[in-house]
Amino acid sequence: MTRELDRPLAEDLDERTVADYLRHHADFFERHPELLAELRLPHETGSAVSLLERQVQVLREQRQQLKNKLGTLIRNAQYNEELARRLHELTLTLLETQDLRELFAVLSTRLLDRFHADAVAIRLFLAPQREYDGEEFLGRDELHQRRFERVFRAAEPLRGRLPPELLEALFDAEAVDIASAALIPLGEKDDPLGVLALGSYDPERFHRQAGAMFLRSLGEIFTGVIRLHLSHEAD
Repeated sequence: MTRELDRPLAEDLDERTVADYLRHHADFFERHPELLAELRLPHETGSAVSLLERQVQVLREQRQQLKNKLGTLIRNAQYNEELARRLHELTLTLLETQDLRELFAVLSTRLLDRFHADAVAIRLFLAPQREYDGEEFLGRDELHQRRFERVFRAAEPLRGRLPPELLEALFDAEAVDIASAALIPLGEKDDPLGVLALGSYDPERFHRQAGAMFLRSLGEIFTGVIRLHLSHEAD
């Protein structure tokens, strides 16, 4: 009668067991160096390579992946640094504006030129002001506020493809060309001041993962400067 110990080793071990053993005994091949020369692994070229050669190849591939990730991180850091610098410059420029008309014109021009938006729209839930009664002022119409209510309920500025009726309300004739947009709340949920919209002809420009922190900061800065001008007008 065949004893249990006489059965082939492969019957008692599966791949996971072997893998777990090697993982917890990293010095196995140091104690059995002859196996490194005996083991052959298939290669994508069709030939076979030794385990040692394969390890070297894997390490080279991992090193290249790490270099690629590092390069991406560096490029992102440089982009964010440049974005922060331009936002700082924009803030100083907005603070130098003399009235609402100039404020709106400067913001729109800078966002088009320096931040490469294809369209800019400002809509405020305010009655026309003494100095300026442009299209930016929607008045205190509850219908307009309800139209943009979702913007103030969201945790972050809305980004992506907006509904056609919303695009038309913001960008008028340009709406048909806007493939993606960012909608930024001005003010707070319990005290909404209006919205700032950036439009792009590129459907990938304002996707859901794009620059929430930058857009939020832009909205806060613009809100603060608007309120500053409104307080001056009230004096």
